[in-house]
Amino acid sequence: MSNKGRTDSQVSPHFTDEEDRRHVRERLVFFSDAVIAIAMTLLALELPVPHGQTNAEVWHSFVELLPDEYLNFVISFGVIAAFWVAHHQYFREIHVVDATLRRYNLGWLFLVVVVPFATRVSSEVGDLILGPVLYAVVISAIALLMVQMVRHATRAHLMRTEAPTQRMRGLVVGTGTAAAVFLLSIPVSFASPSWGKYFWLLTVVASRVTNRVFERRTAPAS
Repeated sequence: MSNKGRTDSQVSPHFTDEEDRRHVRERLVFFSDAVIAIAMTLLALELPVPHGQTNAEVWHSFVELLPDEYLNFVISFGVIAAFWVAHHQYFREIHVVDATLRRYNLGWLFLVVVVPFATRVSSEVGDLILGPVLYAVVISAIALLMVQMVRHATRAHLMRTEAPTQRMRGLVVGTGTAAAVFLLSIPVSFASPSWGKYFWLLTVVASRVTNRVFERRTAPAS
């Protein structure tokens, strides 16, 4: 029997009707948003307060905390925020959630929750290699798992029938670039843990460059 003329809710075996489809998808998205918000809040709760008996001592303490504690907080907040945007864009194109996607999403959220811990380790171990390497592994795993979620949605036909494939490909390019930068920072960290941390900042530049190249290649010819 042909599927022509049938709606997505009739074709897909992953849910019983359209209302059930919306309920399962929305619950997963709301739960994910809450977990991400908690992870971002935990970053701020771990921030140390500058201390001292005089104004000069407080400012000196603040400057000492700036390159490690505060910079790591800004980087982690930006990274989680970027992944939240990517997660939001991803589920805008998802029509139905299956059991495999739920497991992938739980694994992805687990890694997001680990980010505050990895940030703390990176801040407290000083110039030891463990901090930047652990952080780079966690962030790379988050990005690669997002790529896997996109691949699964494509193979399992979980996306809306009218979802633009270009947007999902762009999501893969962006997250894949982030994973590449953080993975490349690992050997840099073995040479210099401090330079390994600063190497993470290249994610912003690299993502913009790869996105522009992708947009040019996929733009319709005039």
